[in-house]
Amino acid sequence: MSTDTLLRLAIFFALGVPLVLILWKVFVVGGELRRDAQHGRAAVDLARRADMSLAELSAVVDDLRRRKTGPEASEAALRASAEALQWYANEAEVVDKETVGPGAAGLSAEIERARRAVALIEYGRERMLDSTSDRLAEGETSVKRGYLNLLHARDSIRARADEIAAASADWATRKRSESGSGR
Repeated sequence: MSTDTLLRLAIFFALGVPLVLILWKVFVVGGELRRDAQHGRAAVDLARRADMSLAELSAVVDDLRRRKTGPEASEAALRASAEALQWYANEAEVVDKETVGPGAAGLSAEIERARRAVALIEYGRERMLDSTSDRLAEGETSVKRGYLNLLHARDSIRARADEIAAASADWATRKRSESGSGR
């Protein structure tokens, strides 16, 4: 090999190695940023859908609680909400795997809280169908407690999704500043 060829190879490697390192950093860090932003958006989207579903259910349960509708009328809405919450819980587990550290409560825990509230409302609705006064009073109390639990769970779902989105944005900002400073 001639010295001219060796010099060209040396220049190629001298220019190529930093270029490859820069491209690698852009693709790896950029991919991590996109993935984390996607998880934050998924959490917010899931919370928005759960919030809309729980808002509709809250209106139905409020009518039941105030005796504007009978217990029979709310059965379909409760069943549909329970099924929707099951789907949301499955989605939340996926989001939590990527965004929540071990031991921390995630979005799925808050959705589970809403599921328990729906179960309590359903229990109360069934008791309200019974004609004895003891069962009726127990049913009304369960519906009222479940309604309040549902409202609290709805607020918690929104708050937890906002926390996840903020943490994702914070992580992305830190990662960008680290990659920009050459670390």
